[in-house]
Amino acid sequence: MHRATQNELEFSEQPRWGGRRKNAGRRKNAGRRKNAGRRKRRDGVAHAPREPVSKHDPRLVTLKLARGLPRLRTKRFGNAVTDCIGAAQRRSFRIVHYSIQSNHMHLIVEADDRAALAGGMKGLTCRIARTLNKLWRRRGRVFVERFHDRALRSLRQVRNVLRYVLNNHLKHMELASPGGASLDPDWFSSGRYFDGWVGRGADLDAGAEGAIVAEAGWKIRSGWKQYYPAIGLGEVPAL
Repeated sequence: MHRATQNELEFSEQPRWGGRRKNAGRRKNAGRRKNAGRRKRRDGVAHAPREPVSKHDPRLVTLKLARGLPRLRTKRFGNAVTDCIGAAQRRSFRIVHYSIQSNHMHLIVEADDRAALAGGMKGLTCRIARTLNKLWRRRGRVFVERFHDRALRSLRQVRNVLRYVLNNHLKHMELASPGGASLDPDWFSSGRYFDGWVGRGADLDAGAEGAIVAEAGWKIRSGWKQYYPAIGLGEVPAL
């Protein structure tokens, strides 16, 4: 057997550690990766910080139902949801208008601060989810995880959103009444509490004992009326 002499070194046949590795380092033509950045949630609402909350600015809130659930625009389910809306009213969190569609609902809310908004919406969604699941004899999620909201800072925004919420059934080509076409406000909305219609006042008083919706602040109650015309029952929302 040959032995290494003083002038010879034995080298292992195994790969050495250290040194430049094959294909190491920055990739050539590296650029922005596809779908990089903020991930979009499965419910379709990006998890971005919400706008600052002020009790002077109403907010448009949209709640979407999970897929595969029954339509909400029936007397039984509509009454169940409106009962929950009335029960969710708080001094620091007020629901002043609403509209129930087949698979989503729109709310106009006023909250004193961020904590009041978060707590009020959590209480409302939990209450509705429990009630509907009981009626549907099921368990599981009713709403997608995160609700969408936006602050209404200008009076023009207020008028546009009032039309959008109260006449939302026209956008979706839904009947205003479960029994058929009607010249009255949408039965599945708070239109009966609204006094800004063309040629008619409110049928019910917001904030009164037994009312579903709370009395609104200045912007919704009277502010927008000083600069913009009343809303027609046939005005199709453009928002």
